[in-house]
Amino acid sequence: MSSSLSTPVDIDLEVVRGGESDPLLLRQRKVSDSELENLSKSGKRKLSKFYEKQNELIDDLLRPPDVVEEGEERRLLKLKIAVYGSVVANVCLFALQLVAAVLSGSLALFATTADAFMDLASSLVLVFAGKAALTENPLLYPTGKTRMETAGILIFSIMMGTLSIQLLIEGVRTLISASHDIDLSPISIGLVGAAIGVKIALYLYCRTLSQYPSAKILAQDHRNDVFMNSVGISLSILGSKVVWWLDPLGAILISLLILRSWSSTAWEHVQYIVGKTADSAFLQKVTYISMTHDPRVKQVDTCKAYHAGNNFFVEVDIVLPPDMLVCEAHDIAEALQNKIETLPNVERAFVHIDYETSHAPEHRKAR
Repeated sequence: MSSSLSTPVDIDLEVVRGGESDPLLLRQRKVSDSELENLSKSGKRKLSKFYEKQNELIDDLLRPPDVVEEGEERRLLKLKIAVYGSVVANVCLFALQLVAAVLSGSLALFATTADAFMDLASSLVLVFAGKAALTENPLLYPTGKTRMETAGILIFSIMMGTLSIQLLIEGVRTLISASHDIDLSPISIGLVGAAIGVKIALYLYCRTLSQYPSAKILAQDHRNDVFMNSVGISLSILGSKVVWWLDPLGAILISLLILRSWSSTAWEHVQYIVGKTADSAFLQKVTYISMTHDPRVKQVDTCKAYHAGNNFFVEVDIVLPPDMLVCEAHDIAEALQNKIETLPNVERAFVHIDYETSHAPEHRKAR
């Protein structure tokens, strides 16, 4: 199944509709666990991984859009604990790291404290953007305000970039001055150590919920914080006990890492606003839903899905019999639109009706 369809899907749906749950008989294409194990044992691990991913794709295609899996409510509760627990932990850990940085005077610890503060502030920005997005105003914002979150992330990425450049300048200035005193007490080390321990625990907890994008992002954030704080406290200790310039060098290194991380985040969300296409698995899912939606759907002419912020806009062209009544065609298209909009992260779906596929593609305006 192609990830992007600019030509009709030439499948005789009248023939392959063998059952409601699996009209295209995809389940027969799954590779058994024993065959996968034999492939791995024979050294064909890449082929085995390919078939594993294909099995997962088939399972996803055969799962109805509005089905709630067993245990989903319990996992959602765990996800909520992970999100709110991370916010509370970030507040406490920022306070610990700030005390440690002030007591020691370490630039490396100030850099990690700045990162912790921006993590906390970013959570507050996202909460505000999320609430603003839920406030509907169909006259001013006909398609909703969910892109407020993407705009908030972009603004925050710029703030983080500015802060990291300022820390970088301060680290370079300290190196040039060739003078820097650090008073790293056991209390400061203990506070940072406690922060690292809590972050490791949060990372392991969020990793168990990595099927959810928000939990996956939180896990990555906690992992990065563990690395940043470990580098910061290590270079602070070395700067106080071995060579003084290792501490400002640590601040420079951490600033560069923060700048790189948030630059990539900004670029990713710029692509979301511009309208980057969805991944091939999602396009295949929408194509499959459209093909199997109704026995009277003869072909799927075009299937597109692209970002409008974090969510997707979906466009589907389906081919119906030319002699079909307008009311019947309308009901088929509207039902398909509603079905696609039940998919996670679908902001809006647009279903276009055609009676043939020999015409030039729509929307030929030069880009």
